[in-house]
Amino acid sequence: MHDSQQIQVGRVTPHEVEARIDRDEPILFIDARNEKEWTESNLKLPGAVRVEAGRVRDHLHEIPPGRGIVPYCTCPNQEASLRVAEELRRRGFTDVQALEGGFDGWKRAGGTLEQKPA
Repeated sequence: MHDSQQIQVGRVTPHEVEARIDRDEPILFIDARNEKEWTESNLKLPGAVRVEAGRVRDHLHEIPPGRGIVPYCTCPNQEASLRVAEELRRRGFTDVQALEGGFDGWKRAGGTLEQKPA
């Protein structure tokens, strides 16, 4: 299932994402936290779409083209968000960068959070 071709995905800091939002650039957050982390939290980044790392194909219809896509997770070194970003790049999305520091880095930087749907 894995392509032999390595896809390079960059990372973006919370401050860089905030700057893009301040410039009115359309950004879509992808919540790639594992099931345990997702279930134990009542918060997510603004407008985030929930996409588990192994289920990107099942959620492509929820990811509009023409936006900067910023996956995040709570894994050390952002493994899950990088996997999501790599898969999106393989599927033709070009403006995809994993959030450096993930969910916790966003919180530490004072980034906006919202309640998850019940």
